[in-house]
Amino acid sequence: MMQPLGAAVTSEFSAALLQATITLALSALCLGLWRRYRQKYFMWWSLAFALFLVRILMIVVFIVSGDRAWLFWHQVITGETALALLWAAVVFAHATKWNHWYHVPVAFPLLWSYVAVIQLDDFNLAAIPAVIFLSAATLWTGAVLLRHRRPETYGASTLLGWTFLLWGLHHLDYPVLRARGEWNPWGYYIDILFLLAVGAGILLVVNAELAHGLQARTVELERLSRRMVQQHEEERRRLSLELHDETAQVFAAVKMQLGVVRERVAPELGERLERALELVDEGMRGIRNVTNDLRPSLIDDLGLVPALRSLVADFSERRGVRGMLESPDHVPPMSDEAEVALFRALQEALSNVARHAPGAPVRAVLAVDGRSVRLRISDTGPGFAGDHALAKFESEGHLGLAGMRERITALGGELAVQSAPGAGVTIDIRIPLSEGAPS
Repeated sequence: MMQPLGAAVTSEFSAALLQATITLALSALCLGLWRRYRQKYFMWWSLAFALFLVRILMIVVFIVSGDRAWLFWHQVITGETALALLWAAVVFAHATKWNHWYHVPVAFPLLWSYVAVIQLDDFNLAAIPAVIFLSAATLWTGAVLLRHRRPETYGASTLLGWTFLLWGLHHLDYPVLRARGEWNPWGYYIDILFLLAVGAGILLVVNAELAHGLQARTVELERLSRRMVQQHEEERRRLSLELHDETAQVFAAVKMQLGVVRERVAPELGERLERALELVDEGMRGIRNVTNDLRPSLIDDLGLVPALRSLVADFSERRGVRGMLESPDHVPPMSDEAEVALFRALQEALSNVARHAPGAPVRAVLAVDGRSVRLRISDTGPGFAGDHALAKFESEGHLGLAGMRERITALGGELAVQSAPGAGVTIDIRIPLSEGAPS
């Protein structure tokens, strides 16, 4: 049974109002994104949806008033909306720049709407060229988005591209169905689905670009972090060499001169000189300890494994604590940064044991596991209450583990800390050989 005319108009008006509301939200969303990120394609999308909103309002006024002038401007804005969406896609894909020939399609909606609405009485002759233009512009929008998909927005561009392709095909039913009232109000609802799909695609674009920017920023921070660690180690090396080559040599010369003087003075002065020589020896031992902490010469002279063994042995001797290192005689070649990172990690772990668990035995295991080198350091000290306590330590300025993690992650490695009250602390470190191999 045919629906009464008043009910049909009311149904179409309600569907158009819903579409206008969604279109306004999309235009506001894109405007907000443009103001936040200053990307031109967001501005063009906002403008396109604003034109789309004007188009809907004009057809509503035409439905209510029946004045053909509103139909004329509806046709004009419809064509310009399609071109604005196409240009937004072109700007988004960085496909081309503005060309003066583009004024021709921009002028077409105005010229043809004048001919179709005012001059022609044949509906098909008036509607078909306009529909072909609208469909072609929308299909071209989808093709641009699919053809120029960037890796960082591949999924979002795919969704947008296919949405506009299907929307362009949907436009072709206008002279056959929608203009004759066959799709009322379902044609509006189908357009609403396409609008929602475009909105979802735009949000995916934002999410993808934020993720890409975050990834790029993370890579840059990792590069800067690695460079800072390298500069830190270079400065340590320089200070170590200066202490060894200059200060230690001065102490050695002083000791030699004091030895000569001691042989030529009275016995009571000789005792004082002997004490002075002992102080010089203590100073030289202190310098050797500092130089070893700054840059262990064993890494350069003998390699990583002897340096780690020496570090554990020196810790056991100085602290009177049982420490042991289990390791193969050799490990695969690693970069200087990777070797220093493992040495510093063990050094920091031993230092933490000395501060927080004095007297607790320490066991370190160095192993090659597939394509990575692993170092596990464990003690039997009091431990702490998991990640919460670890975060509290770092907030209080105890940044040893944080610095350790920074060194390891800068090499593409991983660091995990396990602890519980009364169960000691275990630190697991893994560095990929692909990252640690010397260049």
